[in-house]
Amino acid sequence: MQAARFQPQLQIFVCANERGADSSLGTGCGARGRAVFEQLKRDTARRGLAVSVWVTETKCLGVCPREGCALALSHGGGVFEGVTCEDARGLLDRIEGKTPR
Repeated sequence: MQAARFQPQLQIFVCANERGADSSLGTGCGARGRAVFEQLKRDTARRGLAVSVWVTETKCLGVCPREGCALALSHGGGVFEGVTCEDARGLLDRIEGKTPR
């Protein structure tokens, strides 16, 4: 095993887990998470961040918001809940000031 040649400065994990309507945890992030994931993928590419900021769609992150989705940042950046597409744009605005293109 060896380390990959490319390493991101930051990796964003977006939950798109789906559960049945009868789940005691709720239905999961599902379509809301996929929308945030797709928004982040488009925006990181458009802003020239795709090499340094990786966006990954995941299943359950352990936080099940009733609105928006759950999102986690690598390198101890935190776990967030209730994230919307608008929040995702703001997140990239903040990251852009810290992450080289």
